[in-house]
Amino acid sequence: HYVPERVTEIDPLYTYSETRAEQIHGLVWPRLKALLDDARKTNTTLYVKSAYRSFDEQDSLKSSYTVVYGAGTANQFSADQGYSEHQLGTTIDFTTTELKGALDGFEKTRAYTWLMRNGARYGFVISYPEGNKFYQFEPWHWRFVGVKLATELRAQNKFFYDLDQRTIDTYL
Repeated sequence: HYVPERVTEIDPLYTYSETRAEQIHGLVWPRLKALLDDARKTNTTLYVKSAYRSFDEQDSLKSSYTVVYGAGTANQFSADQGYSEHQLGTTIDFTTTELKGALDGFEKTRAYTWLMRNGARYGFVISYPEGNKFYQFEPWHWRFVGVKLATELRAQNKFFYDLDQRTIDTYL
């Protein structure tokens, strides 16, 4: 039932939903805001579709996916409560107006291309790239890991989950 020490509301200007307030870890918000502002300066529209999720919210979401898709399929794209990166308060699902808020097809957008080129400058990395061993490819799902680690991962053409936990700990 982990809850980040400091979560802050994301300015609704940057979220896709008009009815749901989104939150992010307070230390991540300035980096996320800079990313979103700089993307807009290049006429790239990026919006936050989903960010921090509580234990109970993740439980409800996973349960609904399990009912609709079955446990085997749901486990390919959704973490159990207590294991979701969203519960850390450092993870964002992005969308664009081009997709009308949807996630499917994100990898074909200008926004995805921009994130792949620039996300590390703000400390963000794609969590589940093509060919990862954990979940299906999720081009919209990005995690803040810090500028130094994100930059080094990009330079080495590696992904966060390619690293041993002891290596990750050196960036804390």
